[in-house]
Amino acid sequence: DGTAKMSKSAENDMSRINLTDSADAIRNKVKRCKTDTFEGLEWGNQERPECTNLLTLYMLATGQPKDAVLAECGSMRWGDFKPKLADALVEHLRPIQTKYADLMSDPAYIDGVLAQGAHTANETATRTLDAVKDAMGFVP
Repeated sequence: DGTAKMSKSAENDMSRINLTDSADAIRNKVKRCKTDTFEGLEWGNQERPECTNLLTLYMLATGQPKDAVLAECGSMRWGDFKPKLADALVEHLRPIQTKYADLMSDPAYIDGVLAQGAHTANETATRTLDAVKDAMGFVP
């Protein structure tokens, strides 16, 4: 539905592209996106919210300005555009997915980061609590 936001809490996993989706899953989701029977692609037509959404995703994934996307894709049909969009999304997400895989392969590193964060938060909370007690006149 082109009028609804993508949501990670939506029950239907097909309603969004997850950061951890495989390239095949991304391609399948894009292929199954709701589209229309109009000729060409365009922004801003209220009868075509899905078109605006998919063009915007392409614009964001490629980093191209709107006018460049329209010049490149405006005359395309959905069968030509959807694989192009899927490839752009896969490439855009590749560095994020690579970093995620690297982090998930080292649970000890993650545990260390969490422990350091907990230690830092505890120090900050202790200082704040001590300042509050002092301001209220509590004797240590």
